[in-house]
Formats: sequence, structure tokens, C-alpha cells
Amino acid sequence: MADTTKKTTTTRSRSTAASRSARTNGTSSTAAKSRARATSASRSRTTAANTTRSATTQAAEANKRAAKATAAESRTYAERVLYAGTGAVLEARDNVVGFTTEVVDTAKRYSTVTSARKEITKFERRGEREVSKARARIERELRLRRREIEERASTVTDVIGGTIKTTGTTIRSTGEQVKQLV
Repeated sequence: MADTTKKTTTTRSRSTAASRSARTNGTSSTAAKSRARATSASRSRTTAANTTRSATTQAAEANKRAAKATAAESRTYAERVLYAGTGAVLEARDNVVGFTTEVVDTAKRYSTVTSARKEITKFERRGEREVSKARARIERELRLRRREIEERASTVTDVIGGTIKTTGTTIRSTGEQVKQLV
């Protein structure tokens, strides 16, 4: 019986030595290959998930920047329109002032420098009120549109996120299928 024990020990030593030499020669067992594939697949899934998260975050930030830029540009255009309209009104007012000498009532208002200044001051106050009202109205409308754009951006972000999630699920299932084939 002592001889049998020695033979098994020797056989085991050869098996271990044979497997070591097989590993150093570049060949490996099926189990080692499976582990390597599983590790590689896991790494691929992790990378895909991280890429998906990063893409979703970047898309949301881009939508946010675009909404802010659109709002700022709209505000600039609205101010320019407002100033052009106000300028036209002031020009019309100046034309009216030029023709006041023909109309008695108007001539009385502008007959002295003091009364003319009072009328001009009155026009300026009225213009200032109208500009303030218009500005408030335009800002209110811009806020409303900004909210709409942000809601649309949120919807787009949700759709893109869903698509990315679906793609990740597809990649995972494909990985599982490949895993089952191996």
C-alpha cells in the first residue's frame, strides 16, 4: 500500500507540472478561458453602462445650455424690437411737436419753453410706463417659452435615456447569449 501512495503522489506531481507547462506554453484550460471571457464580458458591460450614464449627463447639460442660450438671444431680440417701436413713437411725437403751431390747442401747450418741457416730460413718462409694461409682458412670455423649451428638453432627454437603456439591455442580453454559446 505504501507503493500505491507514492505512485499517486508522483502522478499528481506530474499533473501539476504538466498543467504549469501548458500554461507557460500559451495554452490554457477551458475553465480559464471561460473565466477570461466572463471577465471581459463583465468589463464590457461596465464600460457600456458608464458610457451610457456619461452620454445621458452630457445630453442633459447640452439641452440646458441650449435653452439658456435661446432665452438670452430671445431677450436681446425682444429688447431691440421694443427700442425700435419706442423710437418710432418718439419720432412721431417729435413730428407732432413740429406741427403744433398750426393747431391752436396744441400751440397753447407748446407756446412757452416751460409748457413744452412739461408736455415732453409727460410724453417721456408715458413712454417709460409703456416700455416697462411691454418689457414685463415680454419677460413673462419668455419665461413661459423657456419653461416649454425646458419641458421639451426634458422629454427629449427621457427619450434618449430610454433608448440608451434599451441599447444597454440589448447589449447585456447579447452578452448573455454569447456567454451561453461559450
